[in-house]
Amino acid sequence: MADSQGMGIRIEALHKRYGEGETAVDALRGVDLQVAPGEVVGLIGPSGSGKSTLLKCLGAVIEPTSGRMTLGDQVIYDSGWKIGDLRALRRDKIGFVFQAFNLVPTLSALENITLPMDLAGRKPDKARLDQIVATVRLADRLKHRPSELSGGQQQRVAFVSDLAAAPEII
Repeated sequence: MADSQGMGIRIEALHKRYGEGETAVDALRGVDLQVAPGEVVGLIGPSGSGKSTLLKCLGAVIEPTSGRMTLGDQVIYDSGWKIGDLRALRRDKIGFVFQAFNLVPTLSALENITLPMDLAGRKPDKARLDQIVATVRLADRLKHRPSELSGGQQQRVAFVSDLAAAPEII
């Protein structure tokens, strides 16, 4: 992927339909969105307005019905996936912080943070990791397991895991 940091995210005419016929629900109807590298965007709207559906499509968790999505200068979806290995895309390019933190209960906070990088065969940048951990005030909790952390601390562990892996989007 050539200089994917230069263009950010572009979503064009994205549609997602659940079901068929009279019971079909159009969760996304022609969504257009552009996010520049480094830009922070929040999605707000009532329940059922398509926020989670949009994020799941962008994260290659579900397939849109039609439209186009570009990450950097690479088209990842154009009325069909244009990426051969969606797992690698999600692992290497897209960070997720789920509402459920999805931490491994038998691993320490530090082990949960570095697990995605370990699975990808990459070593964390120790200086970057230390800086992020200090910024979110987790340095004294890295040896603790998820059951020994508050909900907020667990959420920060999940977030640090994404930041430390340095995906193109979170």
